[in-house]
Amino acid sequence: MENLPIYKDNNFTLTKEMFISGNARFSMFHLSSIRLVKSRREIPYNLLILEILFIVGGLAWKYPYHGYVALLGFLGLLGSVIYFIFRKPIHKLILIFASGEREVIAVTDYVYLEKLANAFSRALVEATSKRMIS
Repeated sequence: MENLPIYKDNNFTLTKEMFISGNARFSMFHLSSIRLVKSRREIPYNLLILEILFIVGGLAWKYPYHGYVALLGFLGLLGSVIYFIFRKPIHKLILIFASGEREVIAVTDYVYLEKLANAFSRALVEATSKRMIS
């Protein structure tokens, strides 16, 4: 009865005493806190500058194949815009142990990470209260 899962899915199992992820097992007694990091989409500025240089260089100067250089810039710009629209930000859940930090999971679904963080918080409180009682 003691090791009933607080949270269980295909990737993780969390009990009062242990966190199991694949083949790795972590003790909840050494966990001091958790940190949930929400990220945003990042604009690829370096690529945008390079593509704008290609467009300007291809349209402004008349050298052999200047049209192809401008076309390459436009296609790159279009690709960067499509990449920005369809790429989802990656959010992270970090466990902080007495010995340091370890990143546990990085996914695009923030709601899933919030559920996992809430389960960790509950397990952390229960492990701490069990430690104080014994």
